[in-house]
Amino acid sequence: MFIESEHPRDEEGKFTYKNGGVSSQNREDILYPTMKNETEKGAITGGAAKIVRDEIAGVIKGTPMTIDEAINGVNPHYEIFGNTTYKTNCQASVAILEARMRGYDIEVNIALGSDLKDKLSDRPNIAYIDPSTGKIPEFTKLKSKNEFDCINYLDETVQKGERYIFTFQWKQRKSWHIITVTKDSNNQLKFYDPQIGRDRDANFLSSIKYKFDWSEEPFPPMILRVDDKELNSDILNQISKPTEKRN
Repeated sequence: MFIESEHPRDEEGKFTYKNGGVSSQNREDILYPTMKNETEKGAITGGAAKIVRDEIAGVIKGTPMTIDEAINGVNPHYEIFGNTTYKTNCQASVAILEARMRGYDIEVNIALGSDLKDKLSDRPNIAYIDPSTGKIPEFTKLKSKNEFDCINYLDETVQKGERYIFTFQWKQRKSWHIITVTKDSNNQLKFYDPQIGRDRDANFLSSIKYKFDWSEEPFPPMILRVDDKELNSDILNQISKPTEKRN
């Protein structure tokens, strides 16, 4: 069992914050608003979004890795007993996996600040930049009613060579999780969970929600294609560090 990134909520499902206030916005407004103005004003990144240019956290771009090579080094301290930090960093892990596949030998940084961790948890898409617009890309909502609709949609949408991040909520808890979806050489869907360092069987799709009980509208899982996006330098430099040398 592992713990995912989670923002605290009250009994009605509204987000609560450290100052004790309760947001009157629904989850969709908070998590996935149109990012154009926020990016331009630097409200998320602290400045205009910057594309990674051959270096992340002091690591120069090297040889690209396969996804199986890359996933093992994303979150290497996940199994440390009693340390929950490495069990609540899925929002950073998917971005690190993508960077490793592009040739950056980096891993998740435990020193990730709580403010940035919360922002990235709420908006994991801020780690990417659409090269055609220079803006933060937006997620696509799945219209799936169940796991069968979901897997059919993913199979039709995800093409071989493409990578998507896939965010969802578990049925039995209020926590959300995010993983990477792609296809293998046989054109079969593959689900990779870089937080725990392995792939997942598609059976997990029966354990996720396809509608929010407390939302006025159905709020299904969402996906975002990332292999065709640039990486956001401001975010990647904060959530990563050079891979530690191990015996």
